[in-house]
Amino acid sequence: MIRKAKPQDIESIVSLAVESVSRNPIPVRIDKSAMRYTAKECMGPTNFCWVSEIDGEVVAAVAACSQPSFWFERQQCSVLLYYTRVPGEGAKLLRQFMRWVKSRPVIKVAVMELEPETDQRLVKFLNRIGLDRESTNVSYVRGLSK
Repeated sequence: MIRKAKPQDIESIVSLAVESVSRNPIPVRIDKSAMRYTAKECMGPTNFCWVSEIDGEVVAAVAACSQPSFWFERQQCSVLLYYTRVPGEGAKLLRQFMRWVKSRPVIKVAVMELEPETDQRLVKFLNRIGLDRESTNVSYVRGLSK
């Protein structure tokens, strides 16, 4: 079952977020307090935070923040968390996210960053549901040397 996240889901969302960021870690300190605060903010009326629950356990989450754009009129929505422990549950949440985005004319651009090792099947799925403008993202991470 997928549903809007509730305040009582915050610890489960943080657990998913920690697991997600630990899969291909970069040299940063995980800040669970910031995760809790941001998850709660994403539950607000202008943001998105949904979970997948199986047998009472939250197994997947998608959280996104929508805000006025720097570049254009109206808003940009940025996905902050997308992670699942159960295959297929993340796809349900991402479809719901895109339904939510498309139902809000104020959102002109939705952005989702992908990790360098992202499976191309995920990219194709995202393209099919509407996230079809691909771009390159580069970043500097202090302490990460090649």
